[in-house]
Amino acid sequence: MAMEEEGITEQGSSLSGMKNAGEGNGSAAAKDGSQFDREETSGKVEKLGQEKGNGVEVINLWSGPRSLSTSLMYSFAQRDDTEVVDEPLYAHFLQTTGAERPYREELLLKMESDGNKVVQNILHAPSSKKYRFCKQMAKHRTPGLSNEIITEGKHIILIRDPLEFLPSFDDVLPASLQELELSHLVNIYSELHNLGRPPPVVDAAALRRNPEGMLRSLCSELGIPYQASMLRWKAGPRPEDGIWASWWYSVVHKTTGFSPLPPYPSKPFPFRLYELLEECRPFYNMLKRHALKPIPSPTTTVVLVSPTLPMHANTQLLIWVGDEIVPREDAKVRYQCCLFIH
Repeated sequence: MAMEEEGITEQGSSLSGMKNAGEGNGSAAAKDGSQFDREETSGKVEKLGQEKGNGVEVINLWSGPRSLSTSLMYSFAQRDDTEVVDEPLYAHFLQTTGAERPYREELLLKMESDGNKVVQNILHAPSSKKYRFCKQMAKHRTPGLSNEIITEGKHIILIRDPLEFLPSFDDVLPASLQELELSHLVNIYSELHNLGRPPPVVDAAALRRNPEGMLRSLCSELGIPYQASMLRWKAGPRPEDGIWASWWYSVVHKTTGFSPLPPYPSKPFPFRLYELLEECRPFYNMLKRHALKPIPSPTTTVVLVSPTLPMHANTQLLIWVGDEIVPREDAKVRYQCCLFIH
């Protein structure tokens, strides 16, 4: 699904009443021209084939909703060696699942709905650029789709803590394990791991906390050079936006970079979503174990400072270990266990 949340709140006023919305409300982004309009696809592919440099390397970004995926797509669009594609399998997903969206008919009319044709003619079409960055939703990979989408190219898994986005997602569409896509992401990670190609995992919170460090780390894992231009983009709609942009990208269109994390949640977590949160978190935690750590900038001086304890009087009794405060004796046991394991 093309749902994005670049901050704690997402959606614009255009999303009000989405749960009961019907067809209609054409997208302003569609008027600007989609990369995958049926009328343009054959001509675009032919043109790509005439361009120099047919060895384009595909980078698939797999994520669920509200995970900073549009921001990361905008980030890669700033590179001078990369072209980006916004959810090329969206029409395929709607066609094969029958899922309803307010813009369903328009999308099916203007995008290729045969997923295998998308893989062959769009994802792996020749290009004058070295890399093609494809923003993908995990559930858009449906049964029957060519496995070439997994076996070819590079892959990224983008995750976000469901505790952060589940309530606002449920305000728009009824939240479910299927819609949140974390189980799909675990499946994709497992498949790639079994192929001997475990993909880098990026946690959206870490990306917002330290954009440069995380982008350096991601580029290193992908084997591509980091470019400082990835940190900033111009506000407003972009040519790479999908047909659905006017529905989902109103907040990200106001940004010019990765927004910082808020210090704390602005609203309490709804009790009605507790059970779903418990279902989701094991999948999130499973992937977070493999999440990348930031690489400091070469010009950054890292100074390690021990955080102060809430009560200074406990200094002789307690100590920080990672993000926990533990008794000093327990800290010694943990250290000795680590030595034994290694």
